[in-house]
Order: sequence, then C-alpha cells, then structure tokens
Amino acid sequence: MKRIYISLIALVALLSSCAKDHSNYDYRPKENITVKGMETSYTVISEKDNLVINPEVSSTDASAQFEYLWGIYETNVQGAVPVLDTLAKTKNLNYAVKKPAKGWVLVYRVTNKNTKYSQYFTSSINIVTEFTRGWYVAKDDGAQADLDLFLTPTNIIPESKKENIYSAVNGAKLAGQAQLLSYYTGYKSDVTGVLGNTKTLVLSTSKDVSTIYINTLKKIRTLDNAFFETPATRGPCYAFLGSSAYYLINGGQVHAISNSSLNVGIFGGRFLRDANNSPYSLSKYFMANWLTNAYMYDETSSSFVALSQGYGTSLTSVTDDAGTAMPAANTNKKLIYMGIKNTTYLPAPAYRYALMGCAIFQDKNNPAVKTISEIYADEFRMKFTNTPINATEQAYNGTNFTVPYAQENILYFSVNGNQIWSRNLSNNFEKLEYTLPAGEEVTFIRHKAYSSEAPYTYNFIMIASQTGGNYKIRMFNKASGSITGGPMVTLEGTGIAKDVLYITPSVGEGTYTTQW
Repeated sequence: MKRIYISLIALVALLSSCAKDHSNYDYRPKENITVKGMETSYTVISEKDNLVINPEVSSTDASAQFEYLWGIYETNVQGAVPVLDTLAKTKNLNYAVKKPAKGWVLVYRVTNKNTKYSQYFTSSINIVTEFTRGWYVAKDDGAQADLDLFLTPTNIIPESKKENIYSAVNGAKLAGQAQLLSYYTGYKSDVTGVLGNTKTLVLSTSKDVSTIYINTLKKIRTLDNAFFETPATRGPCYAFLGSSAYYLINGGQVHAISNSSLNVGIFGGRFLRDANNSPYSLSKYFMANWLTNAYMYDETSSSFVALSQGYGTSLTSVTDDAGTAMPAANTNKKLIYMGIKNTTYLPAPAYRYALMGCAIFQDKNNPAVKTISEIYADEFRMKFTNTPINATEQAYNGTNFTVPYAQENILYFSVNGNQIWSRNLSNNFEKLEYTLPAGEEVTFIRHKAYSSEAPYTYNFIMIASQTGGNYKIRMFNKASGSITGGPMVTLEGTGIAKDVLYITPSVGEGTYTTQW
C-alpha cells in the first residue's frame, strides 16, 4: 500500500471537501466530472468487511479517458500531517478493511487523461471492530477474572457471544475477583504507534487492573506498569472518571492522571490524606462524574473527603453545609452503600455543579441503628438529610443497593438473596419488584441507560445472579421506577458476573456514570 504525505494545498482541499458536505472541486469550469453510486458515509468492520464501491463516472468532455485513484486518510490527527494511503488505482473499489477502528476519510480522484483535469470526491468512513459494539460482562471464577462479549450487530438484543475474550486475546486471565468496568476515551497510550487518545475499557479486580484497547482488546497496562512506581499493595482496585482526571483506587489509596496536563497514561503516586500523611483507607463506594469533584469515604477516620477535579496530591477534607443532619467528619458510621443520584448546575455567582447522592449508614456504637441519607455535595461542603430505617422495613436487611442516575428518586436492592425491591426515597414506600427463581443469588443490581443511537437505545434495570458456577443477567424496562414485564435482554455464561457495560462507537466518557 502506497503512502503519500498530503501537501498543505491538497490537505486543505481534502479537509474542505468534508467540511462542505462532500462538495467537488472544479478548477477548470469548462469540464465537470460526475460520480454516482458513492455514498457520503460508510460504516465497516475492520478485519471482516470488504468496502465495495462501483461508481458511475462521466464527464462533460465527451472524449474523456479516465484514470483513477482511491485513497484513505485518518481524521483527528494530532501533531502530525495526515497520510493518504493509496488503496487502488481502478475504477471500482474492493478493499478488505484492515485499518484500526476510528474515523477516516475516503478519497476518490478521477483524472481525465486528455485534459489532465482531476476532481476529488470524498466519503467519511467509520471503521469499527467486533469489539466496539456489544455487551461486556466482567466476571470471575472466584480467583481469576475475564470478559464475555455479547455481539449486537443490528439492535440491542445479542445475536452471538464470545466467551473469555480477554484471556483469549491476551493469553491469560486477570488475577482476582472482578470489580467494576469503566470506559475512557481520552486515556493516553501508544498502542497505535503514536501517543494519543485511546478508547480504553478498564477491568478492575480485587488484585489487579487492566486498561484494554477497545479496538483489539489487547491490554495496554496492568498494575505492574500502570504507575510510575509500582505500589507494594495489590488491590482491591477500581477505576472511575472524575472532573479533569482518571482515578484509580488501589488498596484504599488514591492515584490519579490529570487530563488537564500532558501525560502518557501512567498514574501518579498515592494521594496523601493530609499534610501529616495520616493513614487512610477509602471505602469502595464513591460519588463521581466528569462535571465536578469526586466524593469518597475514609473508613479509617469515618470521614468524607473530596478529590478536587484532578488537581493536587492530597485528599481534601469536607466540611458541613448549613442544616446538615450529621457531620461530614468523624461520623462514627459504617458506610454500607453510596451512589450518585443527580447533578445540578448552580448559576451565577457559583457557575459550578453540585452532586446529589444517597448513602446507607450503620452506627458503629449501636449496629442495630441504620440510616438512609440523601446527600447534597457542593465543592467541599456536604449536607445530609437522614431517615431511620426501621427493622421491619425491607431496606434494613437489603444488599446490592443501587440508585439510578438522573432519573427517579428510587433505591433498588435485594433481600433474601433472590428478591428485588425498590424504595421510593421521597415517601419511603417499598415495593417487591421481581423474584428470581429459587437457587439463584443476586450478584449485582445496576441501572444504565443509553439514548444516542437507535436502535441501540435502552433504559434498563439490570439484575445479575449466579447459580452452580453460571451467571444470568436480566435487563428490564421500567416505568415510574418500577420493573415492567419480562426481561428485554438476558445474558448467560459461566462464572460470576460482577458488572456489565454496553459499548458502541459513539459511547463516550459522559455516557455512563460509573458506580456500584
């Protein structure tokens, strides 16, 4: 394949053709070349599809004799001149797609050999792989973690499955029990040969973490080389996106990559608790998204802390907002669960975002006392509105809690291993939503929604269970916060499922809010 470095003049012409809805460039108004049968855009699967185009070509020059050139160049190139790769010099194109999954521009140059006049025609090419669309399931066998991928080529319903795809590609499973799945689009790596933004799936476990190039599923880094200095402690690990930063928690300690500065995809040293380097150990629960500070709970001091939008090297203590029902520091509580419910924009003079969340606490002096707390967090202040949980209420013995983000004010949880309940946080009404078959035990409950690309949109309550070394994930539609009908999607496989994430080429860092 011939590679041609595009000159400045030619590059301007090519880029303009994209910006102006694929207009043609006629430098000699007495002749016009016309191409029919070439679409303005194509989507193809790398290493699987052939891009076939059989255009009709004509000219106002009745005696025209044509020569042709097909080429392709990458869009969104940073710090380098785009390179036009020649695909063919024939009238028709039959190209076995080999390029990496990303955006490209297809160029068709038609030249009249009699007049030496050329016209350029372009199409946008969205190259994907089988790995860039489908349901990813993080699972383990009790000691080692892997991924299953359920392929969805035409809609949200899977048509086939690739089991243990992480170990199949990388030659080994990831040590530990699976934790969370996260997805980054601005993570830096050089997997394509040039340092740049890399669409990255992050699989974390109780003993390790792996950043994974979504186009190939090859691991980029693990705990051994994800830090400038490898930590002595190995897990538990989990990763999430904060404002201007990627955070990785390892053994209760925070590490970060600031997206507002140059980086190579390696996490920095552990954050200090304070100027005295006081000991700390963070709970696995957190409230975070890409808009504002992240909030976590230090189990050592029973205090809330904030991660300040990717800046600094230490945790920030949180103070009390007016009217709070409990202090943010030295709460003397065990945090059973915490999740983010919503984000609200504060207008002038604040010009920032505040988070709303939900937490469940158990008193350390009297473990029989449990509380549901609705949280308002603004900068480095928190306000708690508490509601006691009576021993007769279902939430008192609940597990696998979750709250939906930016939807109903509902808390979901499991009871007795196989019952799914909801609790309206506005009026404390509890409702039995679904009962799993006897013998199945819930391993997680999630709520996720995706609305960017029909027919792949969904808004599901997801219930994962395990029995006999096998998992089943049922996904339900909901109305007013309640499950409606039977499962719309069911995923089944071997192992114990711990998280699920739907990926498409258009999924970005703001699509989902990572939480337990």
